[in-house]
Amino acid sequence: MRLSACLITRDEEGTLPRCLSSLSGVVDEICLLDTGSKDRTVEIARSFGAVVGFRPWDQDFSAARNAGLELSTGDWVLQIDADEEIDRDSVTRLREDLESGPPCRLVDVLLLDGTTKPGTVKLPRLFRRDDKIRYRRPVHESVLDSLADAGLPSPIACELKLVHHGYQPQMVESRGKFERNLSILRAARDRGNVDAYDLYKLATTLPTWDRTGERTGALETAWNTGMAASPGTRAQWPWWDRLVQSLCMDLARRGFLSRAVEIANTSIASDPIAHPFARTALAEIHLRAGFAGPCREHCAAALVEIRQQTGFVALGCKEEAELEWIAARAAQASRDRTAFLAHLERCVELGSLEGRCLQAAWKISEKFAEGWKELDLLLRSDARHPSVLLVASEAARSQGDRSTSDLLLEQSARIPSDSGRMADCRLWMRAWLDGKTPAFDLPPFDVESAAIHCFLAMSTHVPWRPDPFLHQGSLRSALADILESLLEAGREDAVRRFAQGAATRDADLPGISRLVEDA
Repeated sequence: MRLSACLITRDEEGTLPRCLSSLSGVVDEICLLDTGSKDRTVEIARSFGAVVGFRPWDQDFSAARNAGLELSTGDWVLQIDADEEIDRDSVTRLREDLESGPPCRLVDVLLLDGTTKPGTVKLPRLFRRDDKIRYRRPVHESVLDSLADAGLPSPIACELKLVHHGYQPQMVESRGKFERNLSILRAARDRGNVDAYDLYKLATTLPTWDRTGERTGALETAWNTGMAASPGTRAQWPWWDRLVQSLCMDLARRGFLSRAVEIANTSIASDPIAHPFARTALAEIHLRAGFAGPCREHCAAALVEIRQQTGFVALGCKEEAELEWIAARAAQASRDRTAFLAHLERCVELGSLEGRCLQAAWKISEKFAEGWKELDLLLRSDARHPSVLLVASEAARSQGDRSTSDLLLEQSARIPSDSGRMADCRLWMRAWLDGKTPAFDLPPFDVESAAIHCFLAMSTHVPWRPDPFLHQGSLRSALADILESLLEAGREDAVRRFAQGAATRDADLPGISRLVEDA
């Protein structure tokens, strides 16, 4: 049973030796297809005894992969990238695995990304050399579609593991991976040659905080396309639940909370599969909308599904840590100290930076000296992270250092992120307390930002209604906090303008006309 390793390259002299060294003694031949290297890539490949072929690069990874397969002569093929290496401890039963079972195997790929808790994804990288098994798609290429079209069995997991170094921040930046992939995916979209998966990958290659709407539009089109397929078909898409999560969070960040919840619930009800990522989005959206109890319920359900999940999707510490962090914030909002501390401890244990920030902030608020030590460590290791800047700002404010606090808030607000948006909300409030009247150009993405929109709408007598999904009691409470702070700062003029505008607007938000009395 002969095994061929196949890879495609272009200017990989920096990573190729590590990759080819890891293959020594594991595979029977190395087949390398080069797409135009100008460095020592080909020379290095030949020094390891590789069979080398050449093909001009034409913006199509599948075409290059398939050309590389033509160089191989083994019974099985291992697809590996030049920035990967085999985990030598995982090859003990490799040959035994190839003797029986389906013609394609899932390989664990550890995605090193510069964090202490990298994710893992199962990919169909090991398969029989068969003319029916070929790559599809110009980018994010895979043999899965050809397996299905040929009526071949679905792949199963094996023990082989690969370590992927290409998502280390310095490598992503230096090689322009995202720009390259984005160009290929946009070209395919413009030709009309895309399906739901292609649109999903296009969207997730775009920045999360894309203000043009291109990302959200691609995700929504992908979702509509996918919903037109049968539930059985969607159940075979390992990426579907992540698409739903991405779309829901995009919509929520743009202020469309009701639409996001509708899509998540529709997806969960429509498919006979687990939906831990859609539930994670639901949990976060419920918390932002002021529903801490339902948030905790969605967190609990998603945690169960994540721990039971198998298949292709990348699972592990990051997904669980995110849910524990959401659950901790929901427990804190519910004033459930025991649950808050339990969830907080777990998310910190799983490596959540946001959890560490929340823990430091809580300890500082509780007058624990450890909190300042933990904040110091965060500033030493992640001083440019918006969540770290945000908690450092609040810590400075607690010590009466307003200038430092404002500076840190401004730095956080400049970084596109959820924390950056929270910083923007706080900067807006501080400006009003100082007698200024800045506008607010962020969408109503949570209760706090919606309260700002409501305050400005009433003060300027313009039409405005909150998203129906927002908890009205929480929204009124957030508005009351704004009004009380303004009164304490001597801004009776601003409160008076609000009261005049809100006097007849109870249809927009029940009880709003009485808020000034309560403040």
